[in-house]
Amino acid sequence: MSPLRVAVLSLGGTIFMSQDPAGSGAAPGTDGHAAVTGIVVDGVAVDHHEVANIGSPSIRPAHLREALDLARAAVDAGATGVVLSHGTDTLEESAFLLERYWDRPQPLVLTGAMRAANAPGADGPANLRDAVRAAVAPAARALGVLVVMDAQAHGADRVSKLSSRSIGAFGSEPSGPLAVVAERDLHLLHRPLGRAALIGGDLPRELPAVPVLALGIGDDAALLDAVPAGALAGLVLVGSGMGHVPASAMDRVRALVAAGTAVVVATRTPRGGTSDRHYSYPGSEVDLLAAGATMAGLLPAHKARLLLQALLADGAGPARIRAAFADFAV
Repeated sequence: MSPLRVAVLSLGGTIFMSQDPAGSGAAPGTDGHAAVTGIVVDGVAVDHHEVANIGSPSIRPAHLREALDLARAAVDAGATGVVLSHGTDTLEESAFLLERYWDRPQPLVLTGAMRAANAPGADGPANLRDAVRAAVAPAARALGVLVVMDAQAHGADRVSKLSSRSIGAFGSEPSGPLAVVAERDLHLLHRPLGRAALIGGDLPRELPAVPVLALGIGDDAALLDAVPAGALAGLVLVGSGMGHVPASAMDRVRALVAAGTAVVVATRTPRGGTSDRHYSYPGSEVDLLAAGATMAGLLPAHKARLLLQALLADGAGPARIRAAFADFAV
């Protein structure tokens, strides 16, 4: 019987970085290929292709487009699954965006590290091994894009980086991790209801500009005046509570929507998401919906931005945008 085969693609990040003896100054190294080829999982052959070796804040849609194309080609050529190594700062964003386009039953698994490759207790080797295990796990098929860190598997739509320092940096709200990574399979803790807001096709090399603007105490229409009506295809507002903005901003929100800007409202509150019914005072979610805005639901602002960008790039109009975000409503 031929061995299972996993294609490992790499975009860089801490997992392939080295730091100085004092534990500072981590920067991209040159031994990424050696790190990947050193993975040992019984019965699994591993191939490695470097897409880039950069810090994850510098990842562009074009990098993800190349990784997606390579991942599709690998599984179409017989790979059991694909692993994509990535810096942790924006890993959840890349996973979320790739989830919109991944259209194969084979797992696409993202992983990274919180400690540099030469740091004491480096977590990269174990995360890479576990990601390869997840990529060949029967239970992972048809689950879409996964994130594997610290022996746990998370769904791309729920996972978030919760700590800038801890090894256990990733979690999923409100569901918790999807599975624990075992030697031969994933031990599923729950099964998702289904994949949401899928787009498919080619991931654009560039996405439309969609700013994220946070509104809080003391902010009013003057802050929104910096956004020219009709100049932007989309805007994400970060409100408070269940998706609330100052009442003084509402006239400007209405003007932006009337000029053709798709306005999505997320919340800065990390748990619970936005609502569509609980409050109806000026600036509340009911008022925003009446003005033509869309609520982000459980999506944090940075994921809401990516979904809106992907939809706009695909030519989506208001009805389709509302329907896509409805998949994340609570």
